[in-house]
Amino acid sequence: METLDISSALEMLGGEKELLIELLTAFVSGERLDGAKLERLEAQPDKTEAAKYVHFYKGAARQLAAQKLAASGQALEDVLRGKKTGDIAALNKAFLSDYEEAVEAVEASLAVL
Repeated sequence: METLDISSALEMLGGEKELLIELLTAFVSGERLDGAKLERLEAQPDKTEAAKYVHFYKGAARQLAAQKLAASGQALEDVLRGKKTGDIAALNKAFLSDYEEAVEAVEASLAVL
């Protein structure tokens, strides 16, 4: 599974390179994923806000074809929404790691696009 699949992202956007550049730029210049905030939200009895927080970044990852981040976000969101069981701490670690990897890949892609 790729960290960032620029070809797929371009295909989803109908080949609009400028739009892709805008989306990539927004991803790295917008509000960064905050692990401490996520953990605070997850500590609440109702995990809805935590799931929404994860969903936001997972959705952005899907738009950019950041496949690893989208997958780890989906896994974490499913547990937070009670659709599946899992180790939230381990899923957080993977999600945060995949996010950092995606940011690096996006920044590298922007340098060459």
